[in-house]
Amino acid sequence: MAEFNPRDKSRTSQGKTRAMVRKHTAPPSATDDGSLRWQWFTIQLLESAAFTTLSANACRAFFRIVIEHTAHAALENGKLIVTHPQFVSYGVTGEYVADAIDELEYKGLIKVRRGRAGSGVAHPNRFTLTFVGDHEGTPPTDEWKRCTAERCRKWSETDRKIAADKRGRVGRKKKIPLRNPEIPPLRDSEIRRAS
Repeated sequence: MAEFNPRDKSRTSQGKTRAMVRKHTAPPSATDDGSLRWQWFTIQLLESAAFTTLSANACRAFFRIVIEHTAHAALENGKLIVTHPQFVSYGVTGEYVADAIDELEYKGLIKVRRGRAGSGVAHPNRFTLTFVGDHEGTPPTDEWKRCTAERCRKWSETDRKIAADKRGRVGRKKKIPLRNPEIPPLRDSEIRRAS
């Protein structure tokens, strides 16, 4: 039988506790079918001004892009495609998807290679998460580190409108009112006379 060594942490209750903590707080291991996917985030990222000032829609859009990244085994960063319906099904308000993407790009959490539509062929946006390396082996750019609290405040006050104008809101169709505002609505007495 082996002698008891008081310095041997594996035989003490403190050593057992640390081993159990490490076991249950370690990154998840892949299952046999490869269905368990995960992504790490640094505390520096989670406490940054860029991340803590995200709007609800931008936060959901960010996590939807992260989901797409992990769905490709973290090997396609820079070529990630998330469609408008995918953003909406994840909880981003439909009319604010473009605004959420603009906010994420402004705060340096993602880079966007803008797509275009035309001739019946869609060329979707391609996303790059800046806190991890890309598909070519380039290290993370960590552009979110340059986003200060002042810059984040500026986004919510003025730069959001500038980004929307640059994106091309000017050429969008205007909503047609349900009635012509120059024609006054019928009064109750006119309605009774007509019936």
